[in-house]
Amino acid sequence: MRSYTRLVFPLLLIGLVAASVFGCGKLPTAPSSVQTSAAPTVSTSAQPEGLLSGVGGIVNTLIGLIVRVLNLVGSLGGSLNNGRWHVVVPAGAVDGNATIALGVPNTSSPDCKLEIWPSDKNHFSVPVRLTVNCSSVLSDQLRNYVIYWYNPTTKTWVEVSGSTVDLTHKTVSAPLQHFSGYSVGPKGGKAGW
Repeated sequence: MRSYTRLVFPLLLIGLVAASVFGCGKLPTAPSSVQTSAAPTVSTSAQPEGLLSGVGGIVNTLIGLIVRVLNLVGSLGGSLNNGRWHVVVPAGAVDGNATIALGVPNTSSPDCKLEIWPSDKNHFSVPVRLTVNCSSVLSDQLRNYVIYWYNPTTKTWVEVSGSTVDLTHKTVSAPLQHFSGYSVGPKGGKAGW
């Protein structure tokens, strides 16, 4: 039974992502999240260049995460929620259309991963806003919280410039110029990780 699940689940996951990109994902009844626990492999050599190979790239980088996907019309903008995390892409931030994905390890995670396809859209004309709910953090601690992004080149966590705390709503927000891995925590808390 376990080997059957390992075979069927990756195929189902790929089918759901492809369906959301190719059409039925635009219906009101489309799935809004996918939980991945197996490690599916996506072969790009057997796929045509273009849309499906890009979806495979998004799926491969978000393995093991609860993922929500949005087909974005750049001129309209859009928003996406997943667990504690909320991202708002304003109208005009992305030139043309794109698919964005927001993945979290679990719904209460202090970390998230944001991806955009095609990858050449991973720079924004207008900053995108990332917000995380921190209602479980005491207000005196929350005052010093910031959002960090993971720089894969230097393998370090970097504070996102412009991070702000809203003590009334108990959230931390930051303007983003690109998508990456993100985390929330006390200022100086990720230094040297």
